[in-house]
Amino acid sequence: MSNDARTGEASMPRGAVIAAVDGSARDTAVIQWAVEEAISLAAPLHVIGAVDARTSLSPRGDMGVVSAVVIEQLEAGTQEIIDRACERAESQAGGRISVTHEVTVGSPAQAVLTAASNDAQRIVVGISRKSAAARTFLGTVSAPIVQHAPCPVVLVPAEYGAGDGRIVVGVDGSAHSQDAISFALARATRTGGEVTLVTTWWAEFEGGVVVTEPGSPEWDKVEARYRELAEQTAAAPRATYPGVPVRFDVCRGGAAATLTEVAEGAELLVVGSRGRGGFKGLLLGSVSQKVLQSAPCPVAVLHRS
Repeated sequence: MSNDARTGEASMPRGAVIAAVDGSARDTAVIQWAVEEAISLAAPLHVIGAVDARTSLSPRGDMGVVSAVVIEQLEAGTQEIIDRACERAESQAGGRISVTHEVTVGSPAQAVLTAASNDAQRIVVGISRKSAAARTFLGTVSAPIVQHAPCPVVLVPAEYGAGDGRIVVGVDGSAHSQDAISFALARATRTGGEVTLVTTWWAEFEGGVVVTEPGSPEWDKVEARYRELAEQTAAAPRATYPGVPVRFDVCRGGAAATLTEVAEGAELLVVGSRGRGGFKGLLLGSVSQKVLQSAPCPVAVLHRS
């Protein structure tokens, strides 16, 4: 394998994009997305694989530690996975970024989070929405990373393909959604994409009645109010990143279902970790689970301290 771009096994360089691989079919999509993002950020890429030294010792799921011989075998297998991932990354990058890697022993999620604490810019992890693990909120590796990462986490489905250039953002007027808008505009500035801001509503009263009739004066007033909210939320980020085409979509419907529908064919869907209204408790609530399990494109989850 060529080492022109790769600096070998090492601790993560500061400001890197982390790609977490596990030898599954998801790795191809993870590496593809991570390399593209690292190139756009002019950042190094750091590929991580972990050997989980725990194993189930009983039908009850009691956990024990595997033998040193087994760990050595697992490490060798994980190194092969890392080597393949790095070869793929180097081929795609064509020398434009450096590629480092590491194999650790322990919890895969903890390995990624430990590396990310060293000022990572992004964590890219794969998900398989068709699996039982995805149906139970992403499984044992993705969920802790999404919940505790100190930087944006991008979850890439195994079936990921190139999108149409749109970056879709859920907007609810909170500071969290403002952060999501800034993230999306910054990426669109680098990649030449466009941004679609989605605001949802459901039960609204206008003039003492429930608004249900599209095109009615009451409906128009509600949509105008939500559009103004979205425009106000986006004003400061748009001033920082001028020139990016921005579309505002105000939709009546459930937040998760609407975002999933609008994001069909998109390059990326961006959500804040917490907000209000339709996106309240996004990270840990039912909306987040539905979005992360069903979104037809990669999803970036942002945290706010």
